Amino acid sequence: DIFTLFKVQVVFVTVTVNFNIHIFRRILRGTRAKAVEAERKLSGSFEDNKGQLLFPVTGRYTIVRPFGRHAHPTLKYIKTDNSGIDIEVKAGGKARVIFDGTVSAIFRQSGFNNVIMIRHGSYISIYANIKSITVKKGDSVKAGTILGDIYADPDDNNRAIMHFEIRKEREKLNPELWVK
Repeated sequence: DIFTLFKVQVVFVTVTVNFNIHIFRRILRGTRAKAVEAERKLSGSFEDNKGQLLFPVTGRYTIVRPFGRHAHPTLKYIKTDNSGIDIEVKAGGKARVIFDGTVSAIFRQSGFNNVIMIRHGSYISIYANIKSITVKKGDSVKAGTILGDIYADPDDNNRAIMHFEIRKEREKLNPELWVK
């Protein structure tokens, strides 16, 4: 009958509108998050922005090894010291500059692949396990500048893990207190 047909159409329209609103909200939320990060202007000194610096990788990530002393994963009486944080990203993940600075060194180190050091006044940010490098020594870089791809290690199930440190000259600082 016509009344049942009308009820079915109203339900269909209501479900379609609610679904479209839900999709629109998800898109808007993602756009807002990207806009907030893009609009987040860091001003002042490196130290003034403690807790507000950009996170050193793009996209989703997991901190797989935090800063500080930890029990060795297989040798229970051995302690290891992590002078930074180890961040896992999906293959193709990129390293990025956390604050304006100057590329002070690029070198290769066994166990760390390519290492990039950025000087921010008396502070230094260190990015290790970089596969392809998009900057060179002496470059002035802005916060958010892509430094390169994070190396996916075939000997570790192609996991892409970047080691990241922040230092005040030689003093090792906990990066989780500085980046957001």
